[in-house]
Amino acid sequence: MTFLIVLGIYCLLLFLVAFLSRRLVAVASLALCAGAVLARLWTDELTPLVAQAGVYIITPPLGSLVAVALTIVPAILVLVKSPKVGKKRHGALSSIVFAALGALLTYGAFSNAVILDEQSKGVVLQILSYEKLILTVSIVLAIGEVLAFHKPRHQMEEPRKK
Repeated sequence: MTFLIVLGIYCLLLFLVAFLSRRLVAVASLALCAGAVLARLWTDELTPLVAQAGVYIITPPLGSLVAVALTIVPAILVLVKSPKVGKKRHGALSSIVFAALGALLTYGAFSNAVILDEQSKGVVLQILSYEKLILTVSIVLAIGEVLAFHKPRHQMEEPRKK
C-alpha cells in the first residue's frame, strides 16, 4: 500500500504543477515524451557525471533521479513558456493527461526508487496492462490540444504600430 500512496502523491504533484501553472500543457505533455527519449538515451552516461559532480545519493538510486529529471525538466521548461489556459475545466483535464503521461513515462525509474509491496503489486500490474493504451490516448489528446488551442506565434502577437 505504501507504493500506491507514494505513486498517488507523485501523480498529484505532477497534476498540481500543471494545473497551478494555469498554462496549456499539451506541448509540455509532448515534451514529457521527448524527455523520456532523452532519459532512455542519456541516463547511463550522465549518472556518473552527476556523481562526479559531488551528488551522492544512496536511496533512491541516483540513476533513477537522473532519469526522472531528464524526463520532467524539458516539460517544465516548455510549460513555463506555454500560453495561459482559458477555462479551469480544460486546464484540469489537460493536467490529468499530463500527470498520467508523466507517471507512466517515469514509472521505470520510479519503481527503482520505491519498493513495490505485495499489496500494491496487483493494482500496479492492472494499470501497467493498460500502459500502451493510456500512453497512446494521452499523446493523441496532447496533439489534439495543440491543433485545437495553440495559435501560431504570428497570430498571438500584437500588430506593430507604424
